[in-house]
Amino acid sequence: MTKMLISVLLLVIAPLPAVDVSGVWNLDMQWSGSDSHSTGVCTIKQDGQKLTGSCASAKSTLTGDLLDRSLTLQIDVEQDGNKGQMTFTGTVDEDVTVIKGSCQIVGGQEGTFVMKKQRVERI
Repeated sequence: MTKMLISVLLLVIAPLPAVDVSGVWNLDMQWSGSDSHSTGVCTIKQDGQKLTGSCASAKSTLTGDLLDRSLTLQIDVEQDGNKGQMTFTGTVDEDVTVIKGSCQIVGGQEGTFVMKKQRVERI
């Protein structure tokens, strides 16, 4: 009886599985002070808490960290020959299908973002 009670307690207090944000995400950024949006598609790979990947068909490299449901990303971008970096700080929802937070072009515009995970069609 004691062994069964300990087993049940271990199941109850066992840590929840880690959040996995690996996959393809649709990105929508809304810039402060304007109605303009920027959009893109990012592919994220996760190894523990470390995140890597790319956005816009591998033209922009992505690195970051995930701690519990808090996410930080840095994306190195190049557009029209100009290089820069964007930072993102957000929270992953309970279903791991939406990430929301704030974004900034380093040294430039600030705004908010929403990333929605693309569904994987299973046959």
